[in-house]
Amino acid sequence: MTKAEEYVEQRVASAMSAVSFVGVVETPEELLADRAYVLIRDLLITLEIAPGSVINEEVLGRTFGMGRTPIREALKRLVLEKLVVVYPRRGTFAADVQIQDLALTLDVRIPLEGLAAVRATRFAEVADIEAMDSLLKGISADEDKKVLLDIDAQFHRFLYQCARNPYLESTLSQYLNLSMRILHLVLDRVPNLPIHLAEQKEILEAIRERDAEKAEATAKQHLVTFENEMNAVLFSRD
Repeated sequence: MTKAEEYVEQRVASAMSAVSFVGVVETPEELLADRAYVLIRDLLITLEIAPGSVINEEVLGRTFGMGRTPIREALKRLVLEKLVVVYPRRGTFAADVQIQDLALTLDVRIPLEGLAAVRATRFAEVADIEAMDSLLKGISADEDKKVLLDIDAQFHRFLYQCARNPYLESTLSQYLNLSMRILHLVLDRVPNLPIHLAEQKEILEAIRERDAEKAEATAKQHLVTFENEMNAVLFSRD
């Protein structure tokens, strides 16, 4: 098992453990709701819950070993993040995926990721940087695309967390989740994932060096390049 695969397993396991934040005391129900949110979110992002399919609270509760209350709280968050839709008298469904929305999400993400990178040069802790560096170094070029895409998402979440701004993190996380659903829908056509992860090493190095200008420029260019490549793949007339 590669380091990347081990990390993915650890991430899934951590979602099933208690979620806590420094300075915040959460009740058991809140902890369960956080865990339910992460687990359902990831099923939606990876399309294991298919777009347009019915979401059954009882089935999710049995799957995760939880009662309905944390599942409902998690679904409320996911509705606000546009991953889930509720239709009166019909039920709760996984939101549809529109490929053309990738450009719209990147319009928001590009400038804000630059801001997150700048803030990360100020607030990222050495332990955070080293942990992400270890993950990125463990990637091989022949990794499964799903594994690479998961690690890509983890890097962006790392960047948002290191910005130490909950409003910025919340906004960027929402648009990242929407972007990742689109990428999973066209996973076989997503180009150059190993190269993009190599670019993330450059962003991480700028953060380590506390070089705000380099971190901002690299983070923005990383997404601009990716957008151009995805447009060429998805909307080419050839």
